[in-house]
Amino acid sequence: MNERSLRLLLAHRATLHSQWSERLRAAPVNSPLGHPDTLVHLMDHTLDQIFRELAHPSVRRRQPSLPHGFCGCGQNPLIAYFATAALAFQSTLAQCADETPISREDVDDVNRTLTRIARSEIMTFCGLCRRRLAAPADSTHTHT
Repeated sequence: MNERSLRLLLAHRATLHSQWSERLRAAPVNSPLGHPDTLVHLMDHTLDQIFRELAHPSVRRRQPSLPHGFCGCGQNPLIAYFATAALAFQSTLAQCADETPISREDVDDVNRTLTRIARSEIMTFCGLCRRRLAAPADSTHTHT
């Protein structure tokens, strides 16, 4: 990511956090672990990880998005967590672009980074899902 764009996005970190929190609180809660008061405590760590990876491009690896319906039980709270993060980043990037032009490449870098982190975290959570472990062998339920 362009250093100027990264600095601009970092300068809007508080706005990004606030917008993300608002969107998360407005999203439907699909499980007790998905309660916004629980998930907002993860945001600073996630933002640190995103900004660290944006600052050091060699760390990033491209990965496809998760396929629709990846989470078989639909109760993985990180799906809504990262979906609302993506919306907050889009909104904040648009605000940044009002101040200084943001290249399409920089927007793509943010999206790829967020997708990679989301995929990893969501897959890890689904891998620990007790519903997956309790599913009968012939069940179509695969994760979370």
